[in-house]
Amino acid sequence: MDLTPNDVASVNAAYWADLNLIQLQAGRFSFKGHEYQKEPMQSRARRRAYMKATQGGFTEIEVLRSLHGMIHRIFPQGVLYTFPTTDDVNEFSKSRFNPLILSNRKAIGQFVKSGGKGTDTASLKKIHNAFLYLRGARLSQKISDQNESSKMRGIPVDSVKFDEVDLMDEDVIAKARGRMGHSNVKEEVFISNPLIPGEGIDKIFANSDQRHWFRKCSCGEWTCAELSFPECVKIKDGKGYIGCKCGKEVPIYAGPGTAEWVPSVRENSDFMHGYRWSQLTSAFNDPAEILDAFNDPPEGNLADVYRLRLGLPYIAAEDRLTEANVYNCCGTYIQSHTHTGPCAMGVDVGKIKHVLIGVKVGSDQYKIVKIAQLSRWEDIHALARRFNVKSTVVDIRPYEDSARKFQSEVKGRCFLCEYKENTPQGTVYNQNTGIVSVNRTEIFDLTHRMVMTPGMLTIPMLHEVKEFAKQMCGAYKVLETNKKSGTSIYRYKGKNEHFRNALNYFILAAKGGHIVRAEGYRKPTTVINNYARI
Repeated sequence: MDLTPNDVASVNAAYWADLNLIQLQAGRFSFKGHEYQKEPMQSRARRRAYMKATQGGFTEIEVLRSLHGMIHRIFPQGVLYTFPTTDDVNEFSKSRFNPLILSNRKAIGQFVKSGGKGTDTASLKKIHNAFLYLRGARLSQKISDQNESSKMRGIPVDSVKFDEVDLMDEDVIAKARGRMGHSNVKEEVFISNPLIPGEGIDKIFANSDQRHWFRKCSCGEWTCAELSFPECVKIKDGKGYIGCKCGKEVPIYAGPGTAEWVPSVRENSDFMHGYRWSQLTSAFNDPAEILDAFNDPPEGNLADVYRLRLGLPYIAAEDRLTEANVYNCCGTYIQSHTHTGPCAMGVDVGKIKHVLIGVKVGSDQYKIVKIAQLSRWEDIHALARRFNVKSTVVDIRPYEDSARKFQSEVKGRCFLCEYKENTPQGTVYNQNTGIVSVNRTEIFDLTHRMVMTPGMLTIPMLHEVKEFAKQMCGAYKVLETNKKSGTSIYRYKGKNEHFRNALNYFILAAKGGHIVRAEGYRKPTTVINNYARI
């Protein structure tokens, strides 16, 4: 049976966009100059990941795929398109979806139903009997012991798109996936400029088949600019180009058979198609300018060159600890079962409580004598008694009521810690409220410096601190710019950083409790290597 153009368009978003002369803000949709977009727009993979630099147009093709899929009932329940914040939702709806609908009334607009309450808003569009949901991916409501996003509940969809996934909470990602429980499609798409190595889109891309754009030279050799940078950049008459090993210029695309996406890990293709794209594969960027920025970063900001131009994650060595840094703090002793003290204790609160107990051994020197992961508050009480803890700082959230109860029962000095993001530096111990307030960046900077400065922090032998070391490296410092004010500020981000927080609280307890130097230690009576025991 011969297929009509409309038959093909109903199952192929790329063909549909071209056939219907879809109008974008910058002009009519076309693959000319963007040939690398065609394959991902036609991909039948149930999962796709884009680890990309800016200005690649991958968000646009996923927007078109979402609308095409709903118009042609590929997504009969609908699509959930997520963004880091609600502000991003409003901006995106006004700048992307609304202009597409208004400029393409025949191909798109006629299917968007404006009748009915709230079915054509910035965050909700109805197409046929399905809904396009645009949501900010933040946990906005606390229900019982679980964080829930109220706007994610009760949304049945067939596809979830995570735009700028590196800026999202992992818990929200899991909950968004749960919206596809009754779908036969279950499509997942991840899009982001990468931030941190091994996190976010970089971690997701590593589980994909890792595709890169290869171009064929007239000599028959294939070249990938992303994998051969910076050696592949050649300069002639002041202008850059991507050169083959033979020295000839290799265009991004010169017709059928001259360029294609090639997976590096073919065995992962059934699971996820992954695309890494940089501005080196752009007809609108001079490779020489990218090379100059790489060699001499504007304002010394190499991170932006990596993330925004090369599509690679980057973190400066001074902005994140490594496990090797932490292991350098290891002493020659094993953890104690008991201690004469006086000791200080820091507790990071969650379903599992991460506990650090230690002593001050000099004017600005500290020794950790116990590392533990416990589930019950009574076990922490018992531990505090055995180690003669005189000063404690406990995380105030997310379980403030239980933390308050512990505070009322513990012996000695005890404060609940409240991190402040935007307050001046300094630490304030409020005796009336029982809260110690500290600038979050300041205390993270302090514990970073303690690890990096020989003699400031000593921890037990290496074989006992592997999980501690891993979690100490979970936090990293990034420069954030406020979109409205334009001001920039350093903040620590991170995942699985519980012991790092516990160390912060321990230091606050040791400083605030005026713990004096311990002159001697009781000989350990039991060696404990299992964190779950006390």
